[in-house]
Amino acid sequence: MTSAVPYALGDLLVRPGSQVRGNCLVSLGTSSVSLPVAITHGSAPGPVLAVTAGIHGGEYVPMVAVRQFIRDLDPNRMQGTIVACLQSSPAAFQARSAFVNPLDGQNLNRSFPGHPGGGPTARLAAWLWENLIARADYYIDCHCGDLPETLDPFTSVSPGPDGVVSERSRALAGCFDVARLIVSRTAGSTISEAALAGIPAALVEVGGEGRWSQEQADIQRRGLRRVAAVAGILPAEGGHRPHLPVFEDAADVLSDRPGLWFPEVTTGTFVARGTRLGRLEDAFGDAVQEILAPEAGVLSYGLSSLAAAEGDLLASIARPVPGT
Repeated sequence: MTSAVPYALGDLLVRPGSQVRGNCLVSLGTSSVSLPVAITHGSAPGPVLAVTAGIHGGEYVPMVAVRQFIRDLDPNRMQGTIVACLQSSPAAFQARSAFVNPLDGQNLNRSFPGHPGGGPTARLAAWLWENLIARADYYIDCHCGDLPETLDPFTSVSPGPDGVVSERSRALAGCFDVARLIVSRTAGSTISEAALAGIPAALVEVGGEGRWSQEQADIQRRGLRRVAAVAGILPAEGGHRPHLPVFEDAADVLSDRPGLWFPEVTTGTFVARGTRLGRLEDAFGDAVQEILAPEAGVLSYGLSSLAAAEGDLLASIARPVPGT
């Protein structure tokens, strides 16, 4: 059976059994950006999977992984549609801007579902929300550590309006070969807002520090193919996948002044409460802040840059969820 209905997004129109790649011009009020979007519309009807990469401009692993995933798709073997934005914050990518959109200094992944009459980042979030995420039956947001950030690979999900993480979101998160699943409650993030809207969603984080490798990209690319199979868009994959250990956000440690950051614990390490994570020094080499773990858990990600500004996140700790 073939679908007789094309899929439209902005100026892109995709007929069944085909793939279209193009750019969508998005007005941000005082300026505009051009988002590279690929739509693969299966020959048979089915669900819609939305995928984003580059929500943060300095996160390169997903930009490579998602385009490779898209280029490998055969729409004639698909039941449904996969819509992917390959660089979701192009101004940040071009400016090599970590964490924030340089057009207004706002973090796109704290701005969803956005506002079409707001500032540049709010408008960008609103476009992505209305055109990709809200139209999807499933959603994956692909990330890695940003330019000055290191992490231990993980996936993340968020609770729905009932405060419970859906089993379908857990199933998506379990498609990736990473160390753990972290339950996140970050307001304004892609997956938090998707979960509140009842859309099964997961985030994946692999790599960082302004680098990428094919091995890292392959983890995300293979995971995306499994996600498409779980969603029923691609043929089912055989084999049993082990359940990821479940963690939750426990504590973020911030610098209380600018300085030079010397971490002493690598990401992925379990630490006890009070463990020294590193030290902040002034320009002369005198210690100005000792950083201790406020909670027991695993150091999931943190700052890898020598330069630390006041208020920078130096370390993030996640703790195991009992009974999972």
